[in-house]
Amino acid sequence: MSKNQLVERLIAKEARVDSNKIRTGILTDEEMEKIAEATAKVYELPIFINTKSKNIQDIEIYARTLKNKENIGLLIIDYIQLMKSQNKLNSREQEVSEITRTLKLLSLELKIPIIGLCQLNRNAAKSEPTLADLRESGAIEQDADNVIFLYKKDNNDNEQKSIEDVVIDLQKQRAGPLARVTVRFDKKISEFINLIRR
Repeated sequence: MSKNQLVERLIAKEARVDSNKIRTGILTDEEMEKIAEATAKVYELPIFINTKSKNIQDIEIYARTLKNKENIGLLIIDYIQLMKSQNKLNSREQEVSEITRTLKLLSLELKIPIIGLCQLNRNAAKSEPTLADLRESGAIEQDADNVIFLYKKDNNDNEQKSIEDVVIDLQKQRAGPLARVTVRFDKKISEFINLIRR
């Protein structure tokens, strides 16, 4: 996604207005007011979006700079298989291994969690994904402290539904038990909703 698309989704969630309506510009006066208020709130958020860094070395520099200037508390990479390395390596698997190892060391150095989104192998769509479905490298599984899969529940037969059930499946955790929960996802405002009431 572009920076504008990401910000648009943040505004839709904060304003609780359908993101499609924001894109088309077909809005009521009330929705326009909500969007104006949400835009002001999103503008104040300490979020930095970088769509220019394409290799791991650039991301390291960018993350260190942000840590020094803004004391960032979290780094999210979307997504690992899009990243490259400036170093010449023999295979893509070695390149992904270098990327995941670098992210692990960067997390320890900056003392922040790093979330790396990943693409899965194509056959993962046919069933519930497993650690073996992580695309291009076993190093992702090896270097990660936690591995969490998100996938649609089988009963989501209508692809056009704006609300669907999603499974959050924690399949690796270094410091605790594994777990699986189902949440509801509202596509219109990009929001996950807990189903369990306490």
